[in-house]
Amino acid sequence: MFMDAIAGTVPMTGRDRVAARPIAPPPPARPVVRDVVPSPQALALDAGGEQIAARAPGVNRAQIAELRRGRVRPEATLDLHGFTTDEGDAALRRFLAEAQRHRRRCVLVIHGRGVHAGGVSVLRDSVIGALTGSLSGYVHCLSAAAPADGGTGATYVMVKS
Repeated sequence: MFMDAIAGTVPMTGRDRVAARPIAPPPPARPVVRDVVPSPQALALDAGGEQIAARAPGVNRAQIAELRRGRVRPEATLDLHGFTTDEGDAALRRFLAEAQRHRRRCVLVIHGRGVHAGGVSVLRDSVIGALTGSLSGYVHCLSAAAPADGGTGATYVMVKS
C-alpha cells in the first residue's frame, strides 16, 4: 500500500541537506562533594542555669553577648521538633555543613525545651552535646537564643567560615 501511495513521486532536486554531526559524548560527571566534618576543637563553656554559651579560642565574650541579645540575626533556621536524637544529630550535621558551604554567618537551631517531655529536654542536651563535641569544628560560638527567637528552646550558632 505504501508503494502505491508514493507511486509517481520524484525526489526533490537541490535540497539543502545538513551533514549529520557525530553526537558529542556527555560531559564528565561532576565529582561528588562530601561534607568533611572539621576536626573538633575545645570550646570554652559559659553556663548559668539554662543559659548556656560556648566560644572557640580567640572569641571574646562581647560577641557572645551580642549573640545572646539577638542582635545578630540568623540567616537560616533548623527546627528539630518531632525528631529523635539520632535524626536530630544527622539533620544538625547536614544543616551545619550546608550553612558553612553557603557561608552563612549565624544560624538558629530550634530544639525545644522539653515541656511536653516532663521538663526533660533530651534533644536540647543532644544538640548542645554535639555542638560542643563532635561538631565543634563548625562552631565559632553559640548561645541560647533571645526570648523572641525561642529562648532556651533554641540555640544561636555562629558558623566558622
